[in-house]
Amino acid sequence: MFGIFKKRTYQIDFSEDNKEQFTTLLTEIHEILRDSAYSAQANWMMQILSTVDKEDQEGFKSKVISAELLGGAGSVVDVYLDDEESRNRLGYLMNTFLRLVIKSGLNHRAVKSRIY
Repeated sequence: MFGIFKKRTYQIDFSEDNKEQFTTLLTEIHEILRDSAYSAQANWMMQILSTVDKEDQEGFKSKVISAELLGGAGSVVDVYLDDEESRNRLGYLMNTFLRLVIKSGLNHRAVKSRIY
């Protein structure tokens, strides 16, 4: 009737430039998480990278807009690293990644709410 219950669809831009940026960001985030013993979160980032490689729009959306990435305690965005340099680098990379997600077409309120 008014579109209240209409499921919103997103078109993700998997252009070569965006795929290259996603790959760079996700790989570095994965490495920081892996080296800091956050293996579950590191694995989640590799799953997102896999959806980018396959250009799987639905998979990408479901992996990005998830409790594992954007949720509360234990999610990737809420990881706390003791090493200040790594913590700052991870925060920068996550913000850059989330901005790229929005720029690429997944303009979702859950993504916007996690950018700082």
